[in-house]
Amino acid sequence: MAAAASVTGRVTWAASPMRSLGLGRRLSLPGLRLEAVTAAVNPTLSDHGNGLGRGARGSGCSGGSLVAGWGGGAAAAAAALALAPALSAMQRGSSESELAARWEAEAEAVAAAKAAAKAAAEAEAEATAETVAEQVRVDAGAAGEPKCKAGEEQPKAPAPAQPSAAEEGDTQVLQRPPPTLPPSKPKPVQGLCPHGKPRGKGRSCKRSSGHGSGENGSQRPVTVDSSKARTSLDALKISIRQLKWKEFPFGRRLPCDIYWHGVSFHDNDIFSGQVNKFPGMTEMVRKITLSRAVRTMQNLFPEEYNFYPRSWILPDEFQLFVAQVQMVKDDDPSWKPTFIVKPDGGCQGDGIYLIKDPSDIRLAGTLQSRPAVVQEYICKPLLIDKLKFDIRLYVLLKSLDPLEIYIAKDGLSRFCTEPYQEPTPKNLHHIFMHLTNYSLNIHSGNFIHSDSASTGSKRTFSSILCRLSSKGVDIKKVWSDIISLVIKTVIALTPELKVFYQSDIPTGRPGPTCFQILGFDILLMKNLKPILLEVNANPSMRIEHEHELSPGVFENVPSLVDEEVKVAVIRDTLRLMDPLKKKREN
Repeated sequence: MAAAASVTGRVTWAASPMRSLGLGRRLSLPGLRLEAVTAAVNPTLSDHGNGLGRGARGSGCSGGSLVAGWGGGAAAAAAALALAPALSAMQRGSSESELAARWEAEAEAVAAAKAAAKAAAEAEAEATAETVAEQVRVDAGAAGEPKCKAGEEQPKAPAPAQPSAAEEGDTQVLQRPPPTLPPSKPKPVQGLCPHGKPRGKGRSCKRSSGHGSGENGSQRPVTVDSSKARTSLDALKISIRQLKWKEFPFGRRLPCDIYWHGVSFHDNDIFSGQVNKFPGMTEMVRKITLSRAVRTMQNLFPEEYNFYPRSWILPDEFQLFVAQVQMVKDDDPSWKPTFIVKPDGGCQGDGIYLIKDPSDIRLAGTLQSRPAVVQEYICKPLLIDKLKFDIRLYVLLKSLDPLEIYIAKDGLSRFCTEPYQEPTPKNLHHIFMHLTNYSLNIHSGNFIHSDSASTGSKRTFSSILCRLSSKGVDIKKVWSDIISLVIKTVIALTPELKVFYQSDIPTGRPGPTCFQILGFDILLMKNLKPILLEVNANPSMRIEHEHELSPGVFENVPSLVDEEVKVAVIRDTLRLMDPLKKKREN
């Protein structure tokens, strides 16, 4: 399984700039496996459930390894209430075609305005060049001979004195002709580049190729500081090598273009470049904070945010949890729910357990130990080979203002290692049946390591979609629903993320720009509805797995499935964030 065919195997390396084509069309980066569905012309995010789904269904199976889910204006990113006009319009019954037509017209108007602005800028640049050139000619004349008045002839320069043959005695002096010098290239005049165009900030003489140029036209590669990459280092090294960029594994005294951190970013010594972490992201996607953010949106737009299970925060809402569960049971005696308890700071399945009733003794212990979130357990998940599985999807948050989101077109499907049964008091403790965490199931005797993308206990998500498609499932609809889930989740987090960002990197103060790869854990229900389980600020980018040689003795073995997916995500993320490419485009 070659790394070059990673994610979907649909890779074309012909470089091309991204062009905004409006709602429902792709922002095509043929060199990347990137695909975009955008409504950037609509700052109120009216694409929810309409244009967004239309665009996603139209472009969900081709292109790059990432999908640009949405690029919104600052208004949409700044306040969740910006959703209100669009959602209320949808509730009034606005049709998809009407919305799409209106947004298409807006996109064309924006494109025309941009074209006019570009033409005006080019005309202004040409006029500036002419003015500067004329000034240079005037300055050159002022430094040389004085100007003649009208009607006067230009005074001729006196002929050089000829030496007399009688000088220095009677010996004849032979005059040597002046040496012939090679024509010198005109030096660039201050204010003009060698091609006669005006210099200025962001304006430079274009070259035929290369990211940047040093002396003699040599290319300057993008520089990446990988000294703090940690577990993502192997995948990052492969990506840098494929891009022919320059890695600094031990850091660098001079600034780098990109700094790659394995965990949270808090480095006040970095004043430029780009860092792959947003300030505050780790805090924002913790289970309690995420639940509060999504629940706020559920209160405002319950139909739009029904992809997140009912949640209660412990210990603060324990009494509310008990009361609401009892109220539902009184209304429907046949309701026999199961709940899953997740510690707030837990990871890799640590501390997660299932209960059938709020009076469970383990829940009492949780109340006294650490904060947690308790959620209604999804009892009817989609099964493959009689096994429960979830999806790890990688999402690139490229920018907060404007909001730009890219979604990986492929991810990982992590399988349980014990055939699934609906929860009962007898099987609640069977973690290999109910919990899909890779870090738990790898210790099961039934865990299957495989180099195939479509078998084993860890597979590519694209292989799952292919299998569902062979059974007649509308995978474009599934993909569209997943994209909608991701976008709405990021929007719920964005207001507080901007507060964190502006606190750490205030406007006007030197500092790096940020981007981040997030890991979305998604469960498909039996009816194919996607459910958000959690969001990871630091998803594992390891491309190897542990292999047990003997009891208690492990070695790290390359995982081709992980490499196929993760290297593509990191490589295409780097290409999207290429700072020298941005300078050339500007």
